[in-house]
Amino acid sequence: MRTRILYLFLVFGLLLPAASDVQGRAAAYTVAEQKDVTVYITKTGEKYHKAGCRYLSKSQIKTTKKEAVKNGYGACKVCKP
Repeated sequence: MRTRILYLFLVFGLLLPAASDVQGRAAAYTVAEQKDVTVYITKTGEKYHKAGCRYLSKSQIKTTKKEAVKNGYGACKVCKP
């Protein structure tokens, strides 16, 4: 019984650092990827949207997510870009 518990601690002790490293790299990639995502804003709105969102019927100005956030726009709660 003790050997089994010791074995589990050893296995999980070796796997956890590797898993956290993979998650860290994935998070870094996701952040870098978000900088270049194309989103759309409107002339009068305060939100940014995905292409095809129902709130882009009258005007849509193409920009990046990074620029939209930098300029004070928030994410649309309908299309969730």
